Amino acid sequence: MRYELCGMVCCKRPPVKRVEIPKANGGVRQLGIPALADRIVQTLVKQALEPELEKHFHPASYGYRPGKSARKAPATAREICWRYDGVVELDIKGYFENIAHNLLMRVVRRHTQEK
Repeated sequence: MRYELCGMVCCKRPPVKRVEIPKANGGVRQLGIPALADRIVQTLVKQALEPELEKHFHPASYGYRPGKSARKAPATAREICWRYDGVVELDIKGYFENIAHNLLMRVVRRHTQEK
């Protein structure tokens, strides 16, 4: 990855700090804390892509979306459940660790002009 930030040219991503978070079952969860330069680039990309991609999300989707509150999600889910006879619940464990990068980039290109 190569990007320019404040006149600095970076040829590879800065290292991510790894921290272990204890779990209730005695195990640990790995948490990655990005370096400041990497976090700034992530924010810039988010600001560029979010306005266009936001249009394609379902109104009842609450995951990490601007203007959506986790506190309002249960009420929306309850409202939707009253309209249908069944419920589908999904817990996609490790989704972001296992997403196919080439498919993700294809979707980004399809819905934006960003390269």
